[in-house]
Amino acid sequence: MTDDATRTRAVLVVDDDRDLRELVADVLEGSGRRVFTARDGADALQQLDRNGIPRPCLVLLDWFMAPMGGRTFLERLAARSDAAEFRVLLLSASSADPPPDPCWRLAGVLRKPFGLDDLFEMVEQHG
Repeated sequence: MTDDATRTRAVLVVDDDRDLRELVADVLEGSGRRVFTARDGADALQQLDRNGIPRPCLVLLDWFMAPMGGRTFLERLAARSDAAEFRVLLLSASSADPPPDPCWRLAGVLRKPFGLDDLFEMVEQHG
C-alpha cells in the first residue's frame, strides 16, 4: 500500500470504553486501515497536535465521554487550522441526534450497540 493510500485510510477511534475502543481498532486494522486510538477528546487532541496521525482522517467519536466529551472535542477541532482534514462519525448510545453545527464535519451517527457490518459500511462510506 502506498503512503497516500495509507493516509486516506487512517482512522482515529476516540472512546472512553477501552474494550469497545480496542475491538473497533482491531477490526478496522484487520480490514487494512491504519488505526489510532484515544481514551477521550483531550487525548485525541493531544495526539493530533503531535502530528503522528495522517491526514485526511476519519474520526470515530464517542459522544458521551469524560473528562472531554464529543461536543467539546468537536468545538476544539473546528477551531483548528487543519479541521477540514478530519471527518467525524459519531458513536452514540443516545437515540437523540446531537445539535447541528455547520462548523462540525459530521459524516453521520452510528448508534451503539452496532454490528460489524454497520461499522464497516459507515467507515467505507465516509472514510
